[in-house]
Amino acid sequence: MFKNNKVLIRFTGLAGVILLWTTTLLAMLRTGLGLIDSRPLSHLGVDPLSSMLFSTGLVVSSVLFVLFALFARRTYRANKRFLIYFFIGQAGQIIVAVAPYGMDSSYRLIHTVAAFTLAFSLPFLIREFAHSQKVVRYQKLFRYLFLLELVMFVVGMGIFTMTRGIAPIGEILPAVGFHIWIIVATFTSFPAKLHVQK
Repeated sequence: MFKNNKVLIRFTGLAGVILLWTTTLLAMLRTGLGLIDSRPLSHLGVDPLSSMLFSTGLVVSSVLFVLFALFARRTYRANKRFLIYFFIGQAGQIIVAVAPYGMDSSYRLIHTVAAFTLAFSLPFLIREFAHSQKVVRYQKLFRYLFLLELVMFVVGMGIFTMTRGIAPIGEILPAVGFHIWIIVATFTSFPAKLHVQK
């Protein structure tokens, strides 16, 4: 079944990226939340104008990302730690979606822990993926993507925890590095390009 649907599964990560950005941007438009805003992205999960759209986008994109992770592990022969970090992070994303972060929400702590778990999983999974590569060209490529994600993560966490008024930017930056990795892994995954030592 996996082999028969390999072409479709290859693009699940890209579909997840498009879906997540589309639903998030639409939710931001509905609520008026901007990149320069004191409200975090989590506000989208509690605002009646955006909660259903935002939460659905998070859950469905997470499922698509997990399918892509299974494809990437088989195609690139990534190690088990890559998959473990990936699953932990996406579990965090689903928890973020179903446990809203409201001022009076009893899920506030759970949501916060899940959000940070997702953010921290991203550089770890990309690092493990890069370490798994046997083709020199792809070792270098995915190491650069790991460094990009690491910078995005550090800057994003710094903005989110140490500044005021630009919380959404801090939350978005780690996701940008992760989504770039997905796009690159998608379009370098065609059989003729893999497992050939250059």
